[in-house]
Amino acid sequence: MKTAIKLAAAGLLAVLLSSQANAATVSFTGNGNFSSVSGCGFAGCSISPSGNVLDMSGNNNSTLTITDITGNNVATNQNDYVIGQLTWVNRASTGADQNFNVQYSYELNFSGPGNSDTVNFNLNLQQITNNSGDLIFSLLQSTLNGLGPFNVAGVTVSDIKFQLANGTNGTYNPGTGLWTNPDPANNNGQVTSVMYITADFTAAVPEASTWAMMILGFAGVGFLAYRRRNQVSLRLV
Repeated sequence: MKTAIKLAAAGLLAVLLSSQANAATVSFTGNGNFSSVSGCGFAGCSISPSGNVLDMSGNNNSTLTITDITGNNVATNQNDYVIGQLTWVNRASTGADQNFNVQYSYELNFSGPGNSDTVNFNLNLQQITNNSGDLIFSLLQSTLNGLGPFNVAGVTVSDIKFQLANGTNGTYNPGTGLWTNPDPANNNGQVTSVMYITADFTAAVPEASTWAMMILGFAGVGFLAYRRRNQVSLRLV
């Protein structure tokens, strides 16, 4: 019986070494889109034909730009990997006060069937002259949580979240969904705030029941091999 256990352990070790030698990868696209802009004031606002750029005020061209992200054969053990990006450029102007709304949609799509999902944010944008900064409301982390986690080809994609890029301007509160960007210091200035959507990619770990079935399977094979060897030995005696 000890031999059977040794054979089972050897088989299990071989599986583990094989899985490490053939580390899983994953490919994806993270696409964004603006639509349904409404309530623009005198300064005006508009969406580009591509749907990726929101002109937040016609007089000064403050913009909110979506950068689509593509990842090809991304390896596991990646923390805070960028899968989406919003860039907010707040430019100085006068007479641009307004409060309007726009829908922002983000779609995360992995290679393979059934691994795609979209979340929608109904954003409220407030541009306030001589304020400490302009405001974007309802970029809620709780809404983004609806995307994950995913299990794709041996990779677990989890902890999908908004986070400001290191060294960028502004603040973000995931609980309230409030994103702020300071006003420029002079009439010719601009302040840029970059928001990432990130995720962790890790190797999928089999559940305890799966491990138990593997061990029992290897033990069974080992036991049968052990019995067969003993039976051969008895015939030869």
